[in-house]
Amino acid sequence: MFRRTPYWLRHAARTSVLGSAMLCPQLVHAQEAPLLPEEKPQIETRHTAVLERVQPGYVAPGIPLGGFQLAPSVEITGVYDDNIFGTQDDRVADSLLRIQPQAKLQSQWARNSLSLEAKGKIDRYLNRSTENVEDYSVTSRGVYEFDHATALTAAIRAEGIHQSRLSQDIFSQTIKPIYYTQQSGAMLLAHDFDKLRLSATARVARFDFRDGQLADGSIADYQPSDNTSYRVGMRASYAQTPSIAWFTSASYNVRRFRVGTIETPKRNSEGFELLAGVSFEPAALIRGSIGIGYIQQRFRLPFYSDLGGLGFNATVQFFPTQLTTVTIRGNRSVLDSGIPGSGGYLSTQGSIQVDHEWLRQLILSASIGYQDSRFNNLDRTDGRLSAKASATYRINRHAGLKFGIERLDQSSNGTDRYRAFKDNRATIGLTLTR
Repeated sequence: MFRRTPYWLRHAARTSVLGSAMLCPQLVHAQEAPLLPEEKPQIETRHTAVLERVQPGYVAPGIPLGGFQLAPSVEITGVYDDNIFGTQDDRVADSLLRIQPQAKLQSQWARNSLSLEAKGKIDRYLNRSTENVEDYSVTSRGVYEFDHATALTAAIRAEGIHQSRLSQDIFSQTIKPIYYTQQSGAMLLAHDFDKLRLSATARVARFDFRDGQLADGSIADYQPSDNTSYRVGMRASYAQTPSIAWFTSASYNVRRFRVGTIETPKRNSEGFELLAGVSFEPAALIRGSIGIGYIQQRFRLPFYSDLGGLGFNATVQFFPTQLTTVTIRGNRSVLDSGIPGSGGYLSTQGSIQVDHEWLRQLILSASIGYQDSRFNNLDRTDGRLSAKASATYRINRHAGLKFGIERLDQSSNGTDRYRAFKDNRATIGLTLTR
């Protein structure tokens, strides 16, 4: 049976959506993180992935507050990192305690939806106190249904984040990690015409970086990275059958930077992405969405060379058994560069992840991913190979344990190469929910 009501919008706003973090777990970049849930395909859901499955008896009930429900939680994790600065030589190892409180207030209305979510992250290192950070993120989302076929989703977010020492945008070793803030907002309007769904999106995001201090007392200027970006998009999807839907999408973006320098003039640019593809979930144990097309980013100043070429965005999941999910992801896009003299880079990413549920209480996960980054205006190509394995044990509906190991291996080639390094981490954490 075809889905002719936009229930997927309401459902997506109430659940977390897995992003592309598994591609490179250690990569932290000041790009536009997903704010709105991805549009769901107009096809029947036949399978449930391991990480999507809800197990009775292991879901915290939350705290009723009138027409809302409050879901507080805290995750306490011990981390050992053998290369906290991401250096090729003179590696420095340290341990840290990470505390991540979270609270989500979700409406329980029969129609429409409103949520407010706050997250925090506090890192405390055993020896290197200069690496101690406190980050925050506050997000509000709402869904309003005009009728059975039309819905509007809106979201706003404010966050303060420290740039990872392992980021590709690091160009100098500051005494403390670089801090930046982001404010963003987005809207999605969707309408179903029986088998045809049309949707439009708009988003704005602003990034503000603080300068850093070097060991010799001089200032590392990060103001050339301050920017505001705008993006609008359209998507059309046609459900040919209950198990296959064809789609096409187009988006246009404008990126405006606040200041420039002699070495790094303003990185202002305009770009677009055109994709066409298919979403599918047949009776066979497979589902996915594959879009292929063209991407381009043109810079206003002739100082920078333009970036573009083949673009794609794909996710395919296999279900060899009801307890095992194999997920393959791939993406190609143009990202902003924080490296002096470069305006951006062409990023190609791919990953494979396996999740297995054992005896309802234990989830085993393993993933491997690779990212290839080619910078304009520089003879530099970075490769980032990441691997991760974890075990999550559900004690009861209020507590869970998680053990993990991960590795990042970065290479950098060309006359303008910066650094190549390896980093290994081991974690053990306790999550408490109410």
